[in-house]
Parts: sequence; structure tokens; C-alpha cells
Amino acid sequence: MGSFIEIIYDVLFKPKAAMQYIAEKKLAGQAVIMFIIGMLVPVWAVYTGVKDTAGLPALGFLFILQVIGSFTFWVLSASILAFIAELAGGRGTPVGLFSALGFSHLPRVIVMPLWVIASLLPAGIQEICFGIIGVLILFWTLILHVAALQGAYELSGVQAVLVLLMPLLVSMAVAAVIIIFAGSALLHLPFHV
Repeated sequence: MGSFIEIIYDVLFKPKAAMQYIAEKKLAGQAVIMFIIGMLVPVWAVYTGVKDTAGLPALGFLFILQVIGSFTFWVLSASILAFIAELAGGRGTPVGLFSALGFSHLPRVIVMPLWVIASLLPAGIQEICFGIIGVLILFWTLILHVAALQGAYELSGVQAVLVLLMPLLVSMAVAAVIIIFAGSALLHLPFHV
């Protein structure tokens, strides 16, 4: 490993070792480049596909918001996952995890050629292929997130999956508590006809 292209190759074919190397070397600059490529390629492709569509004058602004939102989400999720990984007994650094998670945006780049191929298929099959591609990219990204946690914080696969699921589980628990309290409060309100 060493060059940017070699790291991308290793992320594709040896993700756990690649993520460990990225985290150890704290390749944040290269991770930002990978993130930018991973964001701009799909955004550019969608924009060029719909730029002539009437009624979409704010499309460029929406894409800028998506890029800013995705970057903010990346920073926040790296911070939260680093905190949870440390609580789970992992040993690593937040910058290492941030760097490794940046390379988990690689599937976004590869989705475009797959969508082009799928768009050449007959109309009835296109939607099915788009759905399958979306699910595959989602799972691939999640696998790279798990590999990033394993490589950056020396966690087992099970620990990495639990760390990754913890924010979702906590959010669901908080939502359930809010719904229960809101429902209880509504039951005690006097309803007059």
C-alpha cells in the first residue's frame, strides 16, 4: 500500500487490511479526496441527467446542500462512532476512524457505471436492477464501515457491528420513550364534545 490508487484497490479487495492501514497512517487528506470524488461523481451524473428538466432551477443549490450535509454527517458519525468504539474497549484514534470512514464512500463512485448499464436494459427490468444496485451499494458501504471500525479501533466483527448499530438502537429507544410519554399525555387530556 502507499499510493492513492493502491489504497483504493486494497479497499476493494482487502478492506479490513486497507482500513487498518488508512487508520494507522491517518490519511485524512486522501479520505477527503475520496469523499469528494464519492460525492461529486453521482451528483454530477444526476445533475447532467436532469439539468434540462423544466421546473428545477434550484437543483444546483440542493446538490450543494447535499454535499455539505453529507460532509457534516461524516464528521459527526465519525465522532459518535469513535466515542462508542472507545466505550466498547477499542483502541484507536478518532482521526484514524474519520480517515477510514472517508474511504467507505468508494461504492458511490462505482454505482454510476452500474446505473448506466442498468439503464440500457428493457424498461421492465430497469427498476428491478436499480433497486438491486441500491441494496448492494448499501450493504457494501455497511461492510466498509464495519471494516473501518475493525481497522481503526481493533474491534472484532461483532463488536464493530454493535458499535455501528448503537446510534440507531439508541435513537429507536428514545423515539419509543417519546411516543409512550406523548401517548400517555394524550390519554390524560380532557376531550370535550
